Amino acid sequence: MRKYIYLFLKLFAITLFLVGCNGTGNSPKKSLNIENSNKTSNSLSKVELNDRIYYLAKPSTGFDANKAYKLLLVFHGSRQDATYMRDISNFENTSKDYIVVYPQSQVEEWNEGCDCNKPHRLGIDDLGFVEALVADVKSKYNIIENELYGAGFSQGGLFVQNLMCNSKLKFTALASVASPMSKQLSQQCRIENNTNYLMVHGKNDSVLPFMGLEHSNFGLISSEQAINIIAKENDIETEVKVDIGEDMSTLIFENDSNINKLVALERGQHSWHFTNFNSTNEILHFFNSVSALPLDQFSSLYRINKTTPLDVHVRSMGLEHDGPAVILLSGFNKNYHSDSAWFSLLQPLIAKTHRVHAIERFGNGFSSMVAEPAYASFAPALDQTLAALNEEAFIMVSFASGNLLAHTWQNSSDSTMVDKLTGLVWIDPDVLQPHSISLYQDYPVSWYRDVQESLMPHIEQGNWTERTLVKLENEKIEMEALIAPEYSEDMDWPYFNLISQRRANIPNQLSRAIEVINYHDDLAIAYSYDINLTVPITVIDSDFESIDIAEAEEEYVDRLTLWQQEGINWSKAISEKTGGQYIPLENSDHMVIFQNPAVIIKAISELN
Repeated sequence: MRKYIYLFLKLFAITLFLVGCNGTGNSPKKSLNIENSNKTSNSLSKVELNDRIYYLAKPSTGFDANKAYKLLLVFHGSRQDATYMRDISNFENTSKDYIVVYPQSQVEEWNEGCDCNKPHRLGIDDLGFVEALVADVKSKYNIIENELYGAGFSQGGLFVQNLMCNSKLKFTALASVASPMSKQLSQQCRIENNTNYLMVHGKNDSVLPFMGLEHSNFGLISSEQAINIIAKENDIETEVKVDIGEDMSTLIFENDSNINKLVALERGQHSWHFTNFNSTNEILHFFNSVSALPLDQFSSLYRINKTTPLDVHVRSMGLEHDGPAVILLSGFNKNYHSDSAWFSLLQPLIAKTHRVHAIERFGNGFSSMVAEPAYASFAPALDQTLAALNEEAFIMVSFASGNLLAHTWQNSSDSTMVDKLTGLVWIDPDVLQPHSISLYQDYPVSWYRDVQESLMPHIEQGNWTERTLVKLENEKIEMEALIAPEYSEDMDWPYFNLISQRRANIPNQLSRAIEVINYHDDLAIAYSYDINLTVPITVIDSDFESIDIAEAEEEYVDRLTLWQQEGINWSKAISEKTGGQYIPLENSDHMVIFQNPAVIIKAISELN
């Protein structure tokens, strides 16, 4: 009798596992039905690839063929299909940054790497299918380099682990929900491309149990064992951190390169949805936290060069307004930092009345890195970006040396967008006169040029990182002191911190050094062009040079005084000749964009 009871219990356990692999627990089951899958919504497209299919979803907030997107693959569970996975996860409705692909398995489940199931016996190459799928999407859409992600539910989560262990693709991050790990894959997993990984599992999962399952063919190890093995394979040798909450506990394995996490939900069952944990939101949050491009809600990348993918970071706000748009171009401060962090106050203020786009040069913000970043060489990319923005008319506002880019672009013979420019505002522009140019080209620019061969390896070894971080800290303190109390709620400190901290990344340090070296020639190129008199130029001129003069050694006082006077005369002449305004500011800091934003906004409004 005991023998029969034992056999019954064993069969029941096997049946439970098979149903678990093919069901969803708390979620309603949906049988594989390819015919039914042909019916897709307006935002979901069915794509045939050889003898397979996948479904592609564009961001529900709007798709722009000029933009570049991250790519996210989402894998359904056993006996489910791609459209059902889309229905329960809805990634494209939650983020504007991804093109989301829902692949369809060839039979009722994926070849998950256990060498134990039907697709394995049939010789179905799901890893190859995914590689072909990614190549197919990249051939049709602008996909950001090194921004590939994957997520899976139930048996689809087991397949995600197979991708991590055996795929030739390099994923930035992967996530699985309601999936422990097959015993066979745990013994064979050899991760070549170290990967960020988020594992989410309910402790009350009765389908694919959190504690694993003993079976000779369909064995599972526990999720805690799995995350330990995966973290080790991802070369994370640090001590595990444990975060225990009321409804969940988290095991965190992290080094300088990657993070692997297990979120264990105390009362969670076999489901994508949990009471106190939104899988879709949390996975996207995790992906954003490990991305090299953690775009905020206003940021987008525009693909400028499709052959050698180059993307320009644009932050757009106030899109609900009519009338001419405002284009913001940044320039150097005393540390040669130059990116959209400088517009963290000005842009939200302008966005109250205007559409406003802050455009980053290559090597700044989230724009692509290039070998030779420079103001002049970016002018064609600026023109292409302006065309992609599709603005009928715009005012261009440049800060500091940003006027080199505005001036060079305005005089480029191949520019297609100049006729849509209605006015310029130059804030403390570089003075394009011989004495001033010689001053800009002198130390430290001349020093950068003299030592560039040894400087680049020195920076690459991280020798400037600490000093950069100190400068960033001091810059923030300086900006805090400049901002008037009435603007405290408008200042976007999270964005300021996000962008300014990127300056400490070694690739950004290298890019900035090269741009400083090329600044010498940028000045000469800009000086070679006459001032374009077809649109008004308003110059806002602070007297920050007075501080430099007061603090300078005696031998430099005359040079600095001449620089200041040359700048005043030149700025007045430009404003008068073009029909703009000359707006002098007394007792002003160079960072007018933080100290006097109202002056800039008033100047913009008077150019409308």
